[in-house]
Amino acid sequence: MRNLINPTLVALIVSVAFSVNAQNLVSKQWHHKDPETDKIAGVSTERALELLKNRESKPVVVAILDSGMDIDHEDLEGNIWVNEDEIPGNGIDDDNNGYVDDIHGWNFLGAADGTNLQYANLEMTRLFRKHYPRFNEKEASDIDKADKADYELFVEVRGKLEMEIEESQGEFMQIAAMKMFYDQADSALGANVGDDYTIEDLEGFETEDATLAQYKEFVVGMTAQGLDKKEMDGYFHYLEAGVKYHYNPNFLDREILGDDYENVSESKYGNPDVAAPDDEHGTHVGGLVGAVSNNSLGVDGICKNVKLMALRTVPNGDEFDKDVANSIRYAVDNGAQIINMSFGKSYSPQVQAVYDAIKYAEEKGVLLIHAAGNDGANVDKEPNYPNPYVTKKPASNFLTIGASSENMNESLVGPFSNYGKKSVDLFAPGVAVMSTMPGDEYKNQDGTSMAAPVTTGVAALILSYFPDLTAVQLKDLLMITAYPMGKEKVELPGSEGELVPFKKLSRTGGIVNAYRAAKKALEMYP
Repeated sequence: MRNLINPTLVALIVSVAFSVNAQNLVSKQWHHKDPETDKIAGVSTERALELLKNRESKPVVVAILDSGMDIDHEDLEGNIWVNEDEIPGNGIDDDNNGYVDDIHGWNFLGAADGTNLQYANLEMTRLFRKHYPRFNEKEASDIDKADKADYELFVEVRGKLEMEIEESQGEFMQIAAMKMFYDQADSALGANVGDDYTIEDLEGFETEDATLAQYKEFVVGMTAQGLDKKEMDGYFHYLEAGVKYHYNPNFLDREILGDDYENVSESKYGNPDVAAPDDEHGTHVGGLVGAVSNNSLGVDGICKNVKLMALRTVPNGDEFDKDVANSIRYAVDNGAQIINMSFGKSYSPQVQAVYDAIKYAEEKGVLLIHAAGNDGANVDKEPNYPNPYVTKKPASNFLTIGASSENMNESLVGPFSNYGKKSVDLFAPGVAVMSTMPGDEYKNQDGTSMAAPVTTGVAALILSYFPDLTAVQLKDLLMITAYPMGKEKVELPGSEGELVPFKKLSRTGGIVNAYRAAKKALEMYP
């Protein structure tokens, strides 16, 4: 067992606390601002809309492949896609598309009886479980040539899984002890001074448990930095999910759905519940694309004339390739013009099925926009799936997006963001970006998961005013009009402060920009 107070963990939680405080200082919806007029590295939404104000706009259907979406949110419900050919709640597939009562989209993580899958393994855990019976007792010298690739994959994921289990269990035990301290303090202090107890009250709290007493000073310090019980609870549940589900090969994550996961041609499964059981991530993503504008509520989406199609594809864990492929095909077949994919993983055992779906979307003229990932890694060397590079000729309808901040200096790039001169197309706001949350709430979040829908919103905005653009034309337009940062050097994600030219982190070396895209579109497609 590791030391009770792990220095690395302390640094992590301190950084979390500071990021929470920093978010309160970020100007609301900075991602709409303009890098030239506002000196903020936003996407110039306001300038673009001013430029296009006299041009007619047509609605754009955007599919949000994610964890689900709060379709009743006060700032989203006016822009939710409705399947007009389906009669709500009658239990009949009125439009004969194979999905019963798919009014606002579909849930590929649900069973016909209404049961919903919430937690899932990581893909490396599934691969370990799959290959364990064949290879666990084997050495490399025992393996036939035909099985060599599978064996090497098994050895790789086994090593990674063992390391993740050890680290996550150690951190979970530490955070569990801190949570126990908070729970005990809450109970005692709440009874004496009420729920709004102060740091001084916490300092005066005494416990006879020697282990918890060791955490007292640490917890007091973290509380002073803004890491209160709510933040601790969130981190506790994050680690708990890893121990119980993500890294646990004994947790059979897909069992409740009753489908044959290996059969990628099977598509008619799931249920119409596009929100349950955890729609936080997808609600935030959807709001960035198309929260209702100018309604005196919350936030404004980037595209005003949009319809959001909700496709529940991503569990708490790694998505399943089969669901990704089927979600893409559903979106294409039901009228989506742009597909947002704010998810990704390091392994993709059914990658061909996903790639075939991407090519299907390409044939139908649908643009796919994907988050680059949050590992601070060079995805030219460490692939993040899905991507368009399964064959030598990549799909032409696919954009991969890294995350940037509001700062036009060396901290421009999100420290977590993946990058790649070949594999990442451009960057977009993804640090402390505000959007919708379930229950009519609003919150800042970080991630390439935010950068992708910001880009999707820009793409939808342009398409709404230039509806005849093809997917390839729209992609190219966003690429050639990305805002260049010149010779600006930025901190390389995942490094210890190494500075590199921003232009070397993506194909364009720029940040998506709605104003520049609108201006160029008016020149090219008047």
